[in-house]
Amino acid sequence: MFFPVFLDIRNKKCLIIGAGNVALRKINKLLKYECKDITVISDKISDDIKKLADDKKIKIINDKFEIDIDTLKKYFLIIAATNDDDLNNKISDLCIKENILINNVSSKDNMNIRFCTSIENEEYSIAISANGDPKKSLELKEKIKKYFLL
Repeated sequence: MFFPVFLDIRNKKCLIIGAGNVALRKINKLLKYECKDITVISDKISDDIKKLADDKKIKIINDKFEIDIDTLKKYFLIIAATNDDDLNNKISDLCIKENILINNVSSKDNMNIRFCTSIENEEYSIAISANGDPKKSLELKEKIKKYFLL
């Protein structure tokens, strides 16, 4: 069971392992909330992430990620977003053991932080999670927006 919480990530170091479409969505979410210290590690970097890195000063390490606890401990939040489920789960297991915040895109449960969808304006923020099912979260978001005429 996950505890709902809002985090201030503006001055936190975040690491994204992987650089495909899912990683790009996670990076954009971090940037939306003004995270200014993002590092991406992957041996294959998408053109969209390269362009974003040029525009937003994201650090890119173009190399295969080797699991190293000392590297992981340098970051407040890790996102395991490779296309290798086993690697994502190994990273997640280690981060959980070391009390490092980890979002694992390969699993609904093997992580200690989930990203949610949200509805926001100047007065409030509503976070929506459907136990790791992003499609259900988005469906509920649309229903809420219609209900409140947002």
